[in-house]
Amino acid sequence: MATAAATQSQPVRVVLRVRPHLPSEANSAEAPCVGLLGSHPGGEVTVQLKDQYTSRNECYKLDAFFGQESRVCEIFDQEVSAVIPGIFEGTNATVFAYGATGSGKTYTMQGTEDLPGLIPLAVSTVLALCTGTWCSVEISYYEVYMERCYDLLEPKAREIMVLDDKDGNLQLKGLAWVPVRSLEEFHEIYSIGVQRRKVAHTGLNDVSSRSHAVLSIRITTDVVKGKLNLIDLAGNEDNRRTCNEGIRLQESAKINQSLFALSNVISALNKKEPRIPYRESKLTRILQDSLGGNSHAVMIACLNPVEYQEAVHTVSLAARSRHVTNHMSSASKQETPKDKVDMEAKLRAWLESKGKTKSIQRMDGLLSPNAIKTPLSMSHKKQSASVRVSGRGKAMDQDGGKIKKVLFDSAARIPAENFHREGKQDIVNTTKKVVLPSLTPCKEDKTGSSLRKALSPISSNMDPQKQRTADDSNCLMLLELRTPMGSCNIVGKVTGATPLDKFIALGSNLKESLIQQYLDFLNVANKEELQKLKGIGERRAEYILELREDSPRPFKSLSDLGNIGLSSKQIQDILCKTATGIFK
Repeated sequence: MATAAATQSQPVRVVLRVRPHLPSEANSAEAPCVGLLGSHPGGEVTVQLKDQYTSRNECYKLDAFFGQESRVCEIFDQEVSAVIPGIFEGTNATVFAYGATGSGKTYTMQGTEDLPGLIPLAVSTVLALCTGTWCSVEISYYEVYMERCYDLLEPKAREIMVLDDKDGNLQLKGLAWVPVRSLEEFHEIYSIGVQRRKVAHTGLNDVSSRSHAVLSIRITTDVVKGKLNLIDLAGNEDNRRTCNEGIRLQESAKINQSLFALSNVISALNKKEPRIPYRESKLTRILQDSLGGNSHAVMIACLNPVEYQEAVHTVSLAARSRHVTNHMSSASKQETPKDKVDMEAKLRAWLESKGKTKSIQRMDGLLSPNAIKTPLSMSHKKQSASVRVSGRGKAMDQDGGKIKKVLFDSAARIPAENFHREGKQDIVNTTKKVVLPSLTPCKEDKTGSSLRKALSPISSNMDPQKQRTADDSNCLMLLELRTPMGSCNIVGKVTGATPLDKFIALGSNLKESLIQQYLDFLNVANKEELQKLKGIGERRAEYILELREDSPRPFKSLSDLGNIGLSSKQIQDILCKTATGIFK
């Protein structure tokens, strides 16, 4: 068991940068719409936004203020450099620039050859700290364009899959990591990625970024791994001023949509809502660790000094971000909880709070000791057959259709409790060996698993004479899957059951066997066989093979399919299609 380091809470640190006037604005007589109103002992500052044409003015509290005379290197020295030592201890950090289009975000992050921005300064500092050590440095550079992620270090446009691992951490499948050993080598690699990033001319900016760009620096030591994300967000745009048309208008709509999703996430975090809408956009997914996650985050709000309305929008969102708290730990693995959760008690308490007395009674019946006894353990007692069939199953029996849905419908339940039959003669249970079809490979099967064999139609191997005997006897066969091979054995028989009861009981076991066979297939099949399954393309097949390199059997239950990016609805649809294909 790994020992977890102490977790500390750290709010998102928000600083404000006001860019200088551009040459086209140099002759403007307007004073900047934002200024520093005062500072406080704890390092907090108050900024004032004032409209030059009206009497409107607003004040906001932030962590730091950098005016037009400040340089980017000052922001790095005071804010960014403080988070870099932590990544050598296994913590993650994120620095991202936010603001309207033309507010100086890209300049803040990239800078120029003479005045480097935050990205070159951060890489230079990291490489300097790695000098004379065994630490290795790798970088990746990708963009989020039109709600799709693309690797900027690949010669061809290559889309990246955004997935979550079993611990809920963000994973970018297909992202290239390039080792860097010197600042010259970094500039050579980084400049190629910058040239591939999507930029275009708009009515407000000659070189407007049309995507969100993320540079990740990963440091690997002998013990831990840490990562620093440097993010240049695209700016929100007012299309009435930019006069965007065609593809530019579509790009602007996606940019504004993702930034609106970012605003919703920050609002939900401030209100401590139970559900945070991180999945509303790709941008909020990649910022999930930075906002309410386990990363030390610094937000740099960039302002245009002559645009009051844009400044209000930017600073109001930035001020709300200060109340978002991240929980950071220097350990990469968390300690396994020692306290066991009584799920039965939690379910009972929830049902009582909703007033569901009937559900509590049914739960008591299912969890009672008598409900789990097998018929073999009660062979000397008189029992009565009590069979519960869902209304859906009865309806399907009446119209004679939809048999496949009955087979794999989890709503059908037949509890085997208190079975006995009327009459004076006691029942003597006898076990008969009947060979039933197995949906998982048996020990004698040495031919290997394949797609055709795994999903082939079910055929009965029963002897005709034994099959007639089984059909004539009015019994309900209870089947039990023997793990790990999954072969079916008869453990008992109960009288008083209808043919539909027998059919549904068999279907329930076939469903479990199909699920187990599906998971076994994912654990052993090769890439070509995996791609023939519904919902498994080339990328997911490659990712499955990578998971099997780390663990011989990565898929032990349906919940493990979430590691390859499948939602619960997708898993259900895939299994339904697989079951449907058996009967075609």
